[in-house]
This record gives sequence, C-alpha cells and structure tokens, in this order.
Amino acid sequence: MLIGLFLLGSSPAFADEILIADDDFNKFIKNAQPGDVFAVYPGVYRLPSTVLLEASGTKENPIIIRPSTAGKVVIEVTRNIGFKVIGEHWIIEGLEFVGVCSNDSTCEHAFQIVGTADHTTIRNSRMIDFNAAIKGNGQIIDEQQYFPDHVLIEGNQMFNRRPRQTGNPVTPIDVVGGRYWSIINNFIADFQKDGGNTISYAAFLKGNSDNGLFERNLVICEWRHQGGTRLGLSLGGGGTTDPRYCQGRSCKIQHYKGTLKSNVIMNCPADVGVYLNNAASTRMINNTIINTKGVDVRFSGSFALMANNIIEGRINGRDNGRFREVNNIVERDLSEFFPGKNNFDLSPYEPEELMRAARGYEGIDFCTGKPQESWVGAFVEPAQCTIQQKLNEVTAKD
Repeated sequence: MLIGLFLLGSSPAFADEILIADDDFNKFIKNAQPGDVFAVYPGVYRLPSTVLLEASGTKENPIIIRPSTAGKVVIEVTRNIGFKVIGEHWIIEGLEFVGVCSNDSTCEHAFQIVGTADHTTIRNSRMIDFNAAIKGNGQIIDEQQYFPDHVLIEGNQMFNRRPRQTGNPVTPIDVVGGRYWSIINNFIADFQKDGGNTISYAAFLKGNSDNGLFERNLVICEWRHQGGTRLGLSLGGGGTTDPRYCQGRSCKIQHYKGTLKSNVIMNCPADVGVYLNNAASTRMINNTIINTKGVDVRFSGSFALMANNIIEGRINGRDNGRFREVNNIVERDLSEFFPGKNNFDLSPYEPEELMRAARGYEGIDFCTGKPQESWVGAFVEPAQCTIQQKLNEVTAKD
C-alpha cells in the first residue's frame, strides 16, 4: 500500500521521467527503453511480485530508477527477491528496501543480479533485513555461461535489525562468478546467521570471479547486536564446488586478482576480518582491521601481498596459503594505540607513528577517497571523518 500520494500534485517531475506511484512496479518497467528514468514518488510501497528489470540500457543511455523528489522511498519485500536485474546498464539509486517476511528464510534478496546484467549500478540505497541483500550469480543459456560483469555497488547501507532465524546463507553481498565487481564506500553491519552453521560474512566474491575491488567500506560485524560467527570481507567465502556455478566451469580458484583497499573492518571477535580462500594474486593495501582475529590466507591457491595495513590480531597462512608482508602493523592488542576503539573511535594515540608508509603502493584515504602514499592504515591523519559520524548518518535515516 502506498503512503504519501498527496505529493502527486505538489512535486512535478521532469518531463522525461516516467512516474511510479503504485505498488506494481512491473507495469511501469516492463516496457523500459534505453534512457528511461523511472521516478518513484516518496512513500511506502509493498511489491506484489518480484520486479523484473529485463530490458537493457546502453553506456550512453542507461535505464535509471530513483526517487522523483527529495523524500523517502521505502520498498517492502515479502518474497525471495525484490528486484531481479537481467538486462544491462541499469542504475538504481536512492531507495530503501526492507524485508518484511514472516519467515526469515523467505526474504533472501533486495536485488538479484544475474547472467547478462552487466554494468549494473546500485548506489546510495538502504537494504534492511535480508539474508543476502545483493546476490550476484550466473545463468546458463543454450549451454553457455553468462555472469554479470562491471557491477558497481557504491554508497549503500546494509544491516539487519536482529539476527536472521535461518539456515540459509547470510551474507549482505553474496557474489558467485563475474568480473570487475566494485564494492565501494558501503556500510555493512549486523549480519548474524542464527541457524544452521551460524557462520556469516559481510561480503564475498567467489566462484572463480576475478578483478573484484573492495574499497573504503565500513564493516562492523557486531554493531547493535552480537552473536554467531561473523566474518568481514572475503575473496572466496566458503567456496563454490559445483562447476556449473563457477565462471569458466572451474572452481579451483575462487577469486583472481582481487583488491582490498582502505576498508575499515571492526568487531568480528569470533573470527577474522578478512578471509582469503583460494584467492590468487590478492592485494591488501591500507586497510584498518580492529577487534577481529585478523586475516586468514587459506589453501594453496591463495597468495596475498599485504602492504601498509593495520591489523589487530594476526595474519595466518592456513593449509598452504601464502602471503608477503610489506610494512604492516600487526599486533594482538592495539588498545594502547587506539584507546577509544571500543567506542568506535579510531583516533591514534600517537598519529606520527602511522606516517611511515612504504612507498610504491597506491593508497587512498578512507574519508575523502583521495590518493595517498604517506600513511599506514585507512586514514590520513588528522582524519576528515570519524566512525561515529558514519554511524550517525546511518541512524539519522531510521
């Protein structure tokens, strides 16, 4: 049911927009053409069925879904999938998706990005109470595999208001196969799986995917609730073994040439902040990993170069996993270095100790996104943002 239709007469939209003010998004979107802009009136919508984004835009003329005016658009999802992206060059931005299923095993995905959905962008949106808010996977069409490539997930907020009562996988960004996924500047928190093996991840790229990027994400495994075994970011996740689901029908390597840069990963006390599972040619640069067990590099397919990171915990090469370190700070306990870390304050006690980065590694500042080569960890000091400011931005939208 739509709330807020009084806005229909008060906020005219641009002439080239296709206005949506109805729960049934499909009746508007089914005839989409390149360059169309679907403008959604502020209000609360409950989808009667999965919205199918089957048409394709182009690089010059993508198809866009966004709010029509300033104001909140909330899309309630009562089934497995909210939006299923099949066509190329879609941009979805500025929306809020909320899973409202009576059974947690039903509300799987706000978005499923499949097969031929290359160049999809999901930006500046919120996804609350899903098992895997964003799911990426392949399709087999006429015996040929297709995986979505060049997908951008940027500036979103993903969290669950309580543990998920399900045995299904719980991973806010769950991607199997695909090339050149960029996951940038997102907030991911509170993704406990309270069923099955109780193991959950913030995000992973696996299934012989390649050239993935995690950059400037804030991951807080335990934010407003605790429990279960929550891991941070991963290349490889728990692994995919069925060749039908792995890119190129090979599952020997789970990810190739992935990069983790200037992410902040916090409060994963039961397990690691970064897990590399058969992740070949990985680069970890300028990450700050606090109150986790550290980093696991696992299995003979894994090799990681780690430079200018701050890691509370340890780096562990498991089951023949290999890594090379350059100028990292790795300590079991960084309480003296970050005395406010238990209150989300990562101000260093002695900032000058961090101004000693090894040169030659393309660093970036967590707060501004600007290049930097001087500082160890995710922040250029004095930091231009704080973790608490980021959290305030999230809670301000509740």
